[in-house]
Amino acid sequence: MHHRPPSPSGYIEPLTTAPNIPDNRSISQNELKTESFRLGRPNEEIRYTPGMWSSGDSTTVSVSGNQIPEDNTVCSTISRHFRADIDTTYTDIPLIICGFVGGLVDGLSFNAWGSFSSMQTGNTIFLALGASGQPATPAYLWAKSLIALTVFVASNLIFIHMHRFLGPRRRSTMMISFSIQTIALLATAVLIELEVITPKPEDPRAPIEWIQVLAISLLAFQAGGQICASRVLALDEIPTVVVTAMLCDLLVDPKLTAKLNPKRNRRVGAFLALFLGAMTAGGLTKTTTMASSIWLAMGLKLIVTLGWVVWQREGRRKSDFDV
Repeated sequence: MHHRPPSPSGYIEPLTTAPNIPDNRSISQNELKTESFRLGRPNEEIRYTPGMWSSGDSTTVSVSGNQIPEDNTVCSTISRHFRADIDTTYTDIPLIICGFVGGLVDGLSFNAWGSFSSMQTGNTIFLALGASGQPATPAYLWAKSLIALTVFVASNLIFIHMHRFLGPRRRSTMMISFSIQTIALLATAVLIELEVITPKPEDPRAPIEWIQVLAISLLAFQAGGQICASRVLALDEIPTVVVTAMLCDLLVDPKLTAKLNPKRNRRVGAFLALFLGAMTAGGLTKTTTMASSIWLAMGLKLIVTLGWVVWQREGRRKSDFDV
């Protein structure tokens, strides 16, 4: 070991001591104490963080801390199905079918009883003419028109308030509405088949048969349900019972000749459906019984009613079926 030579003053400078190096054994003991303290202290984050397995050896699966699992029983699934709102896509198809029904009903009603059931424009004219005693025959035509118009207005009030109370586009509401319309047509057909209402066209010179008012009222009542459905589904271009305004809207459309124009297509389809329905009613009256038009109308309404059962719900997309 070498020493520095003494300084001229005779003072010997002490050697610089080596830096203190902590003992490896002390480090290990400190680390062990720290780790022991960590293990002994409860981990708050782990304790309260929700995971796939809950505390207390529970096997309940949890996705979030406060999520309630959805009830997937048969009853709850059916309940959700009928409480869901329907998707309005392609709902113009059942309304065009209803337009055909409107043509059937009015074709039969006017041909057999001299009064409209769906198109209240004609009944309004007959009612106004009745104030001056016109037309001379059939007698009391204005009375039948007044009853049909009154029932139609009452039907609109009933159906629109029913939709508002139960949910405008709820599946169950649409089914109830069209079921009522179907029952009204069924009752009319049964009355004619049982000859409670004469199954022959009315003689304009004969006294009025007031029992006809019952059939006219039933047909007018179901017509009110149709037009309310068109408003609920926001398809005003398919009123199902009106032609004049529909033709005007069609002709004033600035995109009348456009290649893609859904509203124009709906109006044309609705007009043709109503026209074909009235023409069908005339043909069936000549070849079969009077009730045939009503039975056909009832069958079409029943198909539409059953269609709402399986109609796609609102917001339902293909991705919803992916697992």
